[in-house]
Amino acid sequence: MNKVLRGSLLAIITSLLPAQLCAQVVALDEDEDLYEKRTGWLPYFFASDSLGTAIGAAAFTAGSMQPQTSTFGTAFVTSNDSILLSGAFNNYRPVNNGRLLIDTFVLANHFTDQRYYGGPTLPGQAPPGSNDSSPENYSTGISNELTFSFDFKYRLRMGSIKDDPIAVYRLKQGLLDSGPPGGNEWNPLTNGQTTFGTKVFYTYRDLSDFTINPFESVLIDEKIEARTNGLNFWLEHNNTDFPRNPARGSRQVFNIYRDFGFFDSDNSWTNLQASLSKYFDMGRSDWFNQKVVALNFWTSDTVDWERNPDGSVNHRPPPNYGSELGGYDHLRAYSSGRFHDKSAVNYTAELRLIPKLQPLNQFPLLDYFQIDWWQIAPFVEAGRVAPAYNSELFYKDLKWNAGVGIRLMAFRAVVRLDIAVGEEGGTLWVMISQPFSRTGK
Repeated sequence: MNKVLRGSLLAIITSLLPAQLCAQVVALDEDEDLYEKRTGWLPYFFASDSLGTAIGAAAFTAGSMQPQTSTFGTAFVTSNDSILLSGAFNNYRPVNNGRLLIDTFVLANHFTDQRYYGGPTLPGQAPPGSNDSSPENYSTGISNELTFSFDFKYRLRMGSIKDDPIAVYRLKQGLLDSGPPGGNEWNPLTNGQTTFGTKVFYTYRDLSDFTINPFESVLIDEKIEARTNGLNFWLEHNNTDFPRNPARGSRQVFNIYRDFGFFDSDNSWTNLQASLSKYFDMGRSDWFNQKVVALNFWTSDTVDWERNPDGSVNHRPPPNYGSELGGYDHLRAYSSGRFHDKSAVNYTAELRLIPKLQPLNQFPLLDYFQIDWWQIAPFVEAGRVAPAYNSELFYKDLKWNAGVGIRLMAFRAVVRLDIAVGEEGGTLWVMISQPFSRTGK
């Protein structure tokens, strides 16, 4: 079997990561003080075919050490003896009034029934995970993962953060009341926030007691492993009015992932990614407090990818890195890692509507979660992976899906539930943060 693992990472694993708490912004209600400590916790449960029934909890603190710092943790256990632990500490400022911020993140899990779109290519079939591959061409087994990373973010002295690298936004009923300028003209020198970052990452994953193509019941009694470590250099220019829930403006993010093949890494690889987002404020109406059209274009290419005559690949990124589609941000009707190849492209369009009717604040039990508004967001997506980065990648044989999201502003962060349906069925995702809001894929 090919040593490279291809994984389907459950939404709940990264869904509860503090994506919005990681952002170097502070969002406060109109009566909150900048130096006020904010805490919260949320019990949750979910069910899936691969995990059974799960129960867990997530908790966070904000402003505990510095106004912009946040700490986050989550854990769950399941009925089939799977377990996950994850935590993060973000936006630590090592020098007072400095422009450098540091994030840390760790994830460990043990899954007893994990799915991977990988393995040998069967006669007469496309390679597992490729754009034309069968949805039944996958492997399942017992999986373990350990991931940790460190982000060093430098807020450039330009735009709306020229004088202060920490952007403070005041909200009124969850909608922007005041904050640094953004979303008007595109000029990084005068508007928006520009950040250069370097991430140091490490991931180990394994798969044991696995079955190739479950419908054939081929049991493999061995363990395969995948290791990667390296650097991710990224540059972000966020010229939106409010990064956690943009109503107007644009955002551009460029990533270079590089595994140099050092230490215990399986091989070296280099992946380039770009994400371009645009937001249009459609104003208010009799029924809605906010109407926004959100558009995103994302593309990826592994530049040193080499396919050998026997079908194996040199310089191939491991699971959850590289050119992958499926998951909570790209082609949401498909599981994470469903499609993977040398190159990828994805298009997304959403209509985000915040109704004036807000019944959730009338329930005493929900008061604790500080729900300011709810949002309905129909969306469509199209994308594909390909063995080459050429013009056909952008239009030929695109996969598609459509769906609807229900989002809440709770604890000054966006919590979303997205339901998507495509050619291979449907998927439900529970997440923190709006789609395409991360610095990485």
